Amino acid sequence: MNSATDGFRLLVRKINNLFNGPQTSALCTIQGRLSFCDSSNISEKFASFLDNFFDDFSLRKLHARIFVYGFGSNSFLGSKLLNCYAKFGLLAESRWVFDRIINGNLSLWNSILVGYFRAGHYDEVLIRYLNLKERKTGLDGWGITFGLKSCIELGFFEFGRGVHVDAFKFDLKADCFYGSTLIGLYSKHGKIKDACRVFDEITNKDLVVYTSMITGYFQGKDHSAYEAFQVVRSMQKQHLCPSRVTLVSLLQAASQLEAIKECREIHGYSIRKGIGRSDEIFETSLIDMYHKCVDPKMAACIFGIMDARTVGSWNAMIASHLQMGQPFEAFDIFCQMMHENFVPDMVTLANAIFCCADLKYLREGKSSHGYILRIGAQLDIVATTALVDLYSKFNIVRAKEMFDSLGNRDAILYNVMLAGYLHNELSWEAIKTFSKMIEAGIEPNIGSTLNALSAVCNLET
Repeated sequence: MNSATDGFRLLVRKINNLFNGPQTSALCTIQGRLSFCDSSNISEKFASFLDNFFDDFSLRKLHARIFVYGFGSNSFLGSKLLNCYAKFGLLAESRWVFDRIINGNLSLWNSILVGYFRAGHYDEVLIRYLNLKERKTGLDGWGITFGLKSCIELGFFEFGRGVHVDAFKFDLKADCFYGSTLIGLYSKHGKIKDACRVFDEITNKDLVVYTSMITGYFQGKDHSAYEAFQVVRSMQKQHLCPSRVTLVSLLQAASQLEAIKECREIHGYSIRKGIGRSDEIFETSLIDMYHKCVDPKMAACIFGIMDARTVGSWNAMIASHLQMGQPFEAFDIFCQMMHENFVPDMVTLANAIFCCADLKYLREGKSSHGYILRIGAQLDIVATTALVDLYSKFNIVRAKEMFDSLGNRDAILYNVMLAGYLHNELSWEAIKTFSKMIEAGIEPNIGSTLNALSAVCNLET
């Protein structure tokens, strides 16, 4: 018995079970409505119902109805069913539907790729992309773009380069939608020169393409953020006005360069054009930008006039004061946030613990740790680093336990552990930890190296 027959019989059993089970009110309503429809309208009714489902059980029952009414191989309904199953994470059912409806219709393939991408199943997008190539159905900008987007999400750079080759074969280099995504792929992986070549090949650039290139420059290294301002000047020569997204990218570039003059120009432009007012992301970017450019009064002013503060804006204020070496002010803002009944996220709590470590507030730091445990949140590497920093000042054994609890360590976490050993005059333990860091293939940063040298000096004296 082949797999197709097995799959068919499995579905029949599921249909029977569904019909024998209790009917939901939604499905009863559907059955009633369909009884008044002729066959030409039933397909449209089913499509309408598929657009409004919120639970997988009802979806399966509707699928059973579609099958019974003889629309099991309908491509239009099948693509909607496939995307609905993908949205609920039911990939086995989604693949079964896919195998029944698939044909040479490129728009159907694109619909499937988009559906999987929106549901967050990026690996499935790439599997179907390869299936599409094997069938020699052809490719267009949509399929290639969502293939590239999935590569970006998964960090599959070499696969993305292969998709770029496919686009070249189909002469899609002038497509803005595809081009902006390709710029994002190369810039994310530090290939800014390749991103520039893609940018130059696009003849009729739109706002999205320019914004992608600006974002790519601020993500780069070696002061390439300066080039972002050259791009925006070229954009304005083409009579394209920066959007909110463009301005946010420019703010991040200016923050990286600590260019206060450009920061103020961007802020002034946004006020004149009425961009970003009451926008959390834009206003939070402004706060972060002014702090990095050492203008805390302006950052506090923007924070003070925000119509609706969010956890993100509170986090920006707390983190900014921490970066400026002001843990007391940062912890005071955290206390204000809690007083106003905001629910902290893991970023908030990690920063609060860093404040407690700097101020040697053990009780308050343990309280934040206890809150994390009570809500059942998973400790990430930043929060673990903060806890190691806190406990190393009071109980090095507890700090070591926190350090050992995390399998995926980075140079910053090692640096904090090394500093903890030095604080407790355990130089030999610091040297052993530094050796383990090297053995793990983690490149030491300046802080780690200086701590290791201090440990060696302490042993020699």
